Amino acid sequence: MSIRLHLSRISWSLIDQGVVSGGTFLLNVLLARGLPATEYGVFAMLFGGMLTLQLVNTTQVLHPLSVRLVTAAPADQPRLLTASLVLIAGNSLVLGAMLALVVALLGAPGLVLPALACFVAWQLQEGVRRGLLSVFRFRAATLGDAVSYLGQAGFVLGLSAGGMLTLSGALYGMAATSALGAAGQVLQLKLRHCGPLRLRATVLDYLSIGGGWALGNGLLLHGRAQILLWFLAATSGAAAVASFQAVLNVVNLTGPILLSLCNIIPPTASQARSRGLAEAWRASRVYAVIVAPLVLAFAALVMAVPETMLWLLYGPQSDYLGLSTALRLLIVATLLGYAADVVASFLHGVSAVQLAFQVAIIGAVATLLIAPPLIGPFGLIGICLTHLGANLVRLIASWIVLSRLIGPAPAARAVGSA
Repeated sequence: MSIRLHLSRISWSLIDQGVVSGGTFLLNVLLARGLPATEYGVFAMLFGGMLTLQLVNTTQVLHPLSVRLVTAAPADQPRLLTASLVLIAGNSLVLGAMLALVVALLGAPGLVLPALACFVAWQLQEGVRRGLLSVFRFRAATLGDAVSYLGQAGFVLGLSAGGMLTLSGALYGMAATSALGAAGQVLQLKLRHCGPLRLRATVLDYLSIGGGWALGNGLLLHGRAQILLWFLAATSGAAAVASFQAVLNVVNLTGPILLSLCNIIPPTASQARSRGLAEAWRASRVYAVIVAPLVLAFAALVMAVPETMLWLLYGPQSDYLGLSTALRLLIVATLLGYAADVVASFLHGVSAVQLAFQVAIIGAVATLLIAPPLIGPFGLIGICLTHLGANLVRLIASWIVLSRLIGPAPAARAVGSA
């Protein structure tokens, strides 16, 4: 494959994911500025819960779709896309009902409907955008993603400017922009009548390439993050969660890079797998090497001037300005997680999801061992140290697994090139 095609794909993948992560980032900053710390902490926990529930769709439908669609016969692609969207819609209604029940039980009945609308619309939009990304149509996906993610930030900005910003209003706005973005991307997919959907066969096929292991892997990775947040809330209060989210917002500026790799590596590895696992890894790692300087440059900037980064985001009077140490620790943890996630994406692409699950188990065990003695006594600093330690363990385990899968020579070359 030519370097020009590599650069074109990764460039548009970065642009599209930049739009998605940029919109989410702006949304978080606007909510952090416009909502009381305790209410913003509630949003952080609610949004994290939605991300955890989303894992069902991501692991059972979206990741298998990214592996299968790129290698499917052109005549079968519309059926596979439509069947996947039907599965996502059914899953989302069930998961949304679970979310609504939890929100009601936690004593926030006013957030039930907006949270449900936000979650279901978001999942449908994520489904249609992945249909485009799975065949490398990153450029086409950008417009709908801009409507959805930049639109939600614009909606919240309008509410804030008018003095009408509430958490429920923000959630309704996120639902509306997600629905609009999804509608546009459905038109781009040009879905047509494709005969029987063969839903049962599709589900069985998706499960056969590691759906159950992928769900376990996702639950361990995202679930441990949510457990840490709830543990921090229990020991230090919702305001501490808000502080952690404020630091995370800065770190998440690397999100477009990491998520673009997670979008492009699985289908790339799947395409190249027929030439052997070592060749599939070489094809996949090209993208990680291309974007690594961007990640390292941003990390160096944050390490050098964390106070400036916080000041730029939250203003000179913000309560979040004294979080420099936590920000430095979390950016190091993110670098370690970045390298581990590149390997995990490759493992998903070559259907070695069980190995990714094993690495996630190791990371989860490390988290459980590290968290109690750190978060209770040290609060915000403790949770950042926990993430750093667990990601270091996960990175070591990832590279051991990779070297055993493809052989020591390719792994050694990959370490040197990264």
